[in-house]
Formats: sequence, C-alpha cells, structure tokens
Amino acid sequence: MSACQTPAAPATAAASPKKSTWSEHQAQALKSLGFVQNGEEWTLNLATSLLFSFDSDRLQQAQLKQLSELGQQLRELEVPSLRIEGHSDALGEAAYNKQLSQRRANAVAQALQSAGWPASALKILGFGREKPIADNASEAGRAQNRRVVLIAMAD
Repeated sequence: MSACQTPAAPATAAASPKKSTWSEHQAQALKSLGFVQNGEEWTLNLATSLLFSFDSDRLQQAQLKQLSELGQQLRELEVPSLRIEGHSDALGEAAYNKQLSQRRANAVAQALQSAGWPASALKILGFGREKPIADNASEAGRAQNRRVVLIAMAD
C-alpha cells in the first residue's frame, strides 16, 4: 500500500507572494500624485481639484493645465493605460446624466491626449449617477458627485 502513495510536492511555489506589476518607483510616484492603490490598479479621484459645474462638461484653463501636467507625469512613469470614469449628481434624468458623465470623461481624455496620451491607451466610461461618493441631498454633496476618476491600469 505504501508503494502506491506519492509524497506531497513541496509548497514553496504556492507560498511565494504574487509580484506586483508596478515597480517600487512607480508605486511611490503614484502615491505622491495622490493615487490610492486598489489591487493592481491605482485610483485618483479628481473630485477635489476637478469639479464640474451643474450640467457642464467644460474644464477651466487651470484644470486643463493641471491635467496636462498630470498626464505628462504619468507618461514619464510609463503608466501603460488609464481608465477615465465620469460621474454626475442625481438631479435630472438618468439617461441624460449618463451622457453628461461620458462627456466629462471625454473632456478629461482630450486634455490627457494633449499631454501625449494616445487614444488607444485611454478607456473612457460614463457612469452617470450610479456611483455617488456623497449625499445628493445637498448642493455640496452633488458638487462632489460631479467628478472624474482616473485609474492607472497595468494592462
């Protein structure tokens, strides 16, 4: 009977942790830019610096400059791709808000393209009012929900 049994394989391969696709330099630089790690992705909520006016997808000149600089920094870090997620508040029709959030994400994508990002490296999504980060009952909360989020992806 003992001849039929085979010894268990060593568990060394299973015990080693998965290596991140981001270098230590990239991780530190993304943190310094305000990104927060979420698994293999890094998320930057632009709600504090890139708030949209009610029913608007227009970026101010200062915001365009800020996005251009951020885009250049991310290119220098060799971030392979970005997902750009647009959001809206809960006022108005859901279908209209979804289109508005898509236009907001497109506005950010255009600013990043002017900083050298190829369109093929940008994935643009509009979520409308589906993912609020603040209470839509107050103007301050609605303003926070009118935002764009950048997600650095490793591909």
